[in-house]
Amino acid sequence: MLEDTTTPQPEPPLDQLLPAYVTHVLAKNGIHTVEAVRRAYPHELLKLRGMGMLRFKQIEKAFFPGKSFEPVLARRPIRHIKGSSLNGLLTPETVQALARNGIMTAEQLCAMEPKDLLKIRGLGFVKLREIERLFFPGQQYELPRGRRPAPTLPDSTGNVPTSI
Repeated sequence: MLEDTTTPQPEPPLDQLLPAYVTHVLAKNGIHTVEAVRRAYPHELLKLRGMGMLRFKQIEKAFFPGKSFEPVLARRPIRHIKGSSLNGLLTPETVQALARNGIMTAEQLCAMEPKDLLKIRGLGFVKLREIERLFFPGQQYELPRGRRPAPTLPDSTGNVPTSI
């Protein structure tokens, strides 16, 4: 007797084909059938909340044997601080720290003393050196000696020495 191939075979449930944690992520995102997985492959699956590359590769292995989709990694856009002429000259973090303190132009920056720049939250010695390389070539602010005392560590008995 011949088998009728015109009628579609029922699809097995997702939980029979995939690990429970993968089906849980799919269900939380509204995907409950094999057909829905096939429609969402690959871009929509990758956008799902809770879907990482490990889970994506497990779905790919179960439903798309032989295929291997590798997404192009998108770089995060460089942050620009609106109204600052320092964008692109300094790192975004440095520009942001300066902008929080009202320093938006090179003229304002050059008018600042290094010791005052170090008082800005988020602007330390490394960022000061970045500013000096660009705006004060050949000059380098000497950090005050003894500014930070060396940490005092306890000895093997737990006593902290009071003097060296």
